[in-house]
Amino acid sequence: MAEYTIIGAGAIGAILGVSLIEAGHDVRFIEANRDHVEAVRAKGLTLSGHRDVTVTAPIFSPEEADWSLGRTLLAVKSRHTVEALRPHVDRLASDGFVVSLQNGLEEYKIAELVGDARTVGAFLTFGGHYKAPGEIVYGGPGSFKIGELNGAATDRIIALQKAFSALQPVEATDNIFGFLWSKIALGAVYFATATTNSDVTELYADQRWRDLFGKLAGEVVAVAESRDVRLEVIDGFDPRVFRPGGDATPASIDATWEGQNRYWNRHEGKRTGVWRDLAIHKRKTEVDRFVGAVLEEASQRGVATPGIARLVEIVNEIERGEREQGRDSLVAIEAAYIAS
Repeated sequence: MAEYTIIGAGAIGAILGVSLIEAGHDVRFIEANRDHVEAVRAKGLTLSGHRDVTVTAPIFSPEEADWSLGRTLLAVKSRHTVEALRPHVDRLASDGFVVSLQNGLEEYKIAELVGDARTVGAFLTFGGHYKAPGEIVYGGPGSFKIGELNGAATDRIIALQKAFSALQPVEATDNIFGFLWSKIALGAVYFATATTNSDVTELYADQRWRDLFGKLAGEVVAVAESRDVRLEVIDGFDPRVFRPGGDATPASIDATWEGQNRYWNRHEGKRTGVWRDLAIHKRKTEVDRFVGAVLEEASQRGVATPGIARLVEIVNEIERGEREQGRDSLVAIEAAYIAS
């Protein structure tokens, strides 16, 4: 069995970490939320929802972490990547590496800190949410893929695939960035749905909004393909059918929305975690580092992204309490295309 350090004991870190612990691996958590740390130390780390289990989990604040890091799993919000990882970089062992279990394109930023050779990418769609100190709600399994940044088939990918399969089936891929960029294309759609107070499937039923969502996904596709990224199908969603100026047929576009409807109809909830952050928790989302990362790339490559730019602005307005969630937000994104 292997040793793992998981930076971030929130939803993703806890869900995978619990399974690694149950499989006999030596897992230590580094967690900045002091209340969460104290609760886990006092009562254990509890998962509820898709499964109910409590495990004893060694957990430390960032200031208490003083050991050499080998297999390191980074499971913090994308906006916290640098501040969470940088204090530990000097203690990363010569054969150590960092696996990003995050949204966005954080693999690029991690590689800047530790090097490409010590960075592993992961694409995942399983999830959950932090309920209370010491307790995480697990929403159930989804997709889970891992891969080297250069696409190589390595011993460590094989070992990680085997270890992570304690949670659910995991696939190795030679195209991790293809999945990550496709997730951002779908993420743009999800962020747009979250600016309203409607269920995802209810919005998908309206051709007007499907057309708008397709334009948003298409902007991400254009930026990704400017980087020669080979996009992939995820959760029944094929972003390539929304390629600007592409030759996708109406049938192929309809098939993509049908795939998404099948995905959402398997879930009890019909709204995203982003919607929950905005409507319930009233907290900042990952829009700047997730969808917003597209704007940085687009600017460098001269790709027009008026819809994505307006989407990010609208989410920021909701975060600041300057805009109410509603379909007027989608109308405002439509207006950005008219203005351009």
